[in-house]
Amino acid sequence: MDKNEIAQRFPQASSAFIRLNASDQPTGGTAVPDGDVRPSAELERDSGDGAVAALPVQKGVGGSFLVRITAVRKRLLDQDNLCEKYVVDLCRYAGIIPGDSPATTQIEVFQQKAEPGQGEFVRIEIFRR
Repeated sequence: MDKNEIAQRFPQASSAFIRLNASDQPTGGTAVPDGDVRPSAELERDSGDGAVAALPVQKGVGGSFLVRITAVRKRLLDQDNLCEKYVVDLCRYAGIIPGDSPATTQIEVFQQKAEPGQGEFVRIEIFRR
């Protein structure tokens, strides 16, 4: 976008805003308020889907399981904020349970108010059914 297009789209824009965002800047840089020209930033390489890529799951045992997660907290949370999904997925990746489908695993989530002087913790119990 050139300076005229920016001024038309953003009539309240300051001249500094227009100057800094116009595409008619000198090649190889972006103007900064003092008129100096700096080199373009080097873009990071694409990390892909590394954080959400499928992880190899260890070979687990078969059967049906009950996973009971109990959060002991000083202040109770809404039930949907306990994030039991992460705990169950970790158990699945470690091969402790075969999966988290309702056909093989029943998941129960509870929370209890901590006693005075008692710390907060999460108790994970896994039973073979």
